[in-house]
Amino acid sequence: MKGKVVLSLVLLLGLVAVPGVSAQYSEGSWYTSYQIQNLGTNAADVSVTYYDSAGTAYTGPTFTIDPGSSVVWTQFDDTSLPNGQYSAVIESTEEIAVIANQQLLPTGATGFTPIPPFSSYSGFAAGGTQVTLPVIMYNWFGYYTEFYVQNVGSANAAVNIAYYPGVMDGETSGATGVTDSGTIPQFASLGFSQESKSALGAPSGRWAGRFLGSAVVTSDQPIAVVVNQHVPGSHKLFTYNGFLAGATSVGAPVYMRNHYGYYASLTIGNPSTTSKAKVQITYTADRSYSDPPGQTVVVTHTIAPGTALVRYDGPTATDDQSDLDDSPAFTRFFGAVKITSDIPVVVMVNQESTTAAGAQSGTYNGSPLSEATTKISVPLIQADFYGYYTSLTIQNTTGSEAQITITYTSDGTYSAVPNHTKAYNHTIPPNGQVNIYEGRKGGLEIGDINHDPEWRSGSNWRFIGSAIITSDQPIIAFVNEEKDVNNLDSMYTYNAFNIAP
Repeated sequence: MKGKVVLSLVLLLGLVAVPGVSAQYSEGSWYTSYQIQNLGTNAADVSVTYYDSAGTAYTGPTFTIDPGSSVVWTQFDDTSLPNGQYSAVIESTEEIAVIANQQLLPTGATGFTPIPPFSSYSGFAAGGTQVTLPVIMYNWFGYYTEFYVQNVGSANAAVNIAYYPGVMDGETSGATGVTDSGTIPQFASLGFSQESKSALGAPSGRWAGRFLGSAVVTSDQPIAVVVNQHVPGSHKLFTYNGFLAGATSVGAPVYMRNHYGYYASLTIGNPSTTSKAKVQITYTADRSYSDPPGQTVVVTHTIAPGTALVRYDGPTATDDQSDLDDSPAFTRFFGAVKITSDIPVVVMVNQESTTAAGAQSGTYNGSPLSEATTKISVPLIQADFYGYYTSLTIQNTTGSEAQITITYTSDGTYSAVPNHTKAYNHTIPPNGQVNIYEGRKGGLEIGDINHDPEWRSGSNWRFIGSAIITSDQPIIAFVNEEKDVNNLDSMYTYNAFNIAP
């Protein structure tokens, strides 16, 4: 098969004895849906195979996808698949990109009507024998994590996990020397929950009984890992992909401080267990929303071996946790971040908003700038899609102005104007970013789709589809999907895919 992608966690109604977030919500049962985009020049014949925890294979759906188009499939429609938790392998005759969404379905629902919390992750095209998880939590002010390890090798995988506490405000934020292990059949996945792992809690000091740190997963077979961050009893869910490798130059397209109720935290993990990482963080404020606008802040930090640095700009941030409260002090920040290091590091960003701003939450991975390309795949874009919309952010990774073209293609079933393609042009300032917002909060109609009558049928603007971005400069991108649902976490976040032009 020309394209092969793995999904480490696929959920279907009636989960039993599933650790962590999957068992936290009594309102309903967990499902996944996934979107597959054909990146090739020919029609793609796609097949899906599911695997339970014992490695037993179940035949999934098959698709034929036109070039540049995408399809969405929900586990609600997999009526032949027994209720449970699965991993998946998706194979194709053309190159593909895949994202997976996790969501709840109300108890007794007769149709697919998801309720929060929501989250997303990207499918893996390959695995590795060492995976770094820069954010792992136990009892961290209500936050916990769980992660799922999928064996994508050719035999049973012997997996070992080492947990490393971080340092917050000068004190170690957790216990040292804690480990885990397991054996995983080929293509199956195994979950590790930190919710009951009290051994992770710091034995004394300011962070006694709490853990905020990282983990390194090693295996004798290639593996892929997905991490859920959650708050038991609260509708908060973040999901990110484990890192197969670090980089010495990394971009993060969006970071926020007091941005109309939205804020972020930036985590930089040092995968090395022997060497310190000396990092430089460059924050570049946008020219429209930041106050003051268009300013740049450059700071340096040192990260101990096997630990992570956390920069936090939420409502309770201290001077020690923020880089944006001095010279200049930003009353509002919306912009891009670049991280450089003397040794490879991994980077991720958590986004949140206050309750008044919708109580949203989502996570995306920082992208190595060496992997930035002039062509990007975006498998899922939405506008006025039953209340769902997307916010697409694209970062220019160079010091020269970037001219980009975004070409959207609607699906053939649900969109108001099906199987339609149209392109739009934008300019991105040096080292800056552009945000394409397809929502209508505050009466805004500033997206490419949500104000263009060409996408309208009568009074209906409903769009679900995909996009391809081309540029004259290397770029990276990520997507937020949102729905306004009674101040509950309805945000899915995923990294777009850099592809060869």
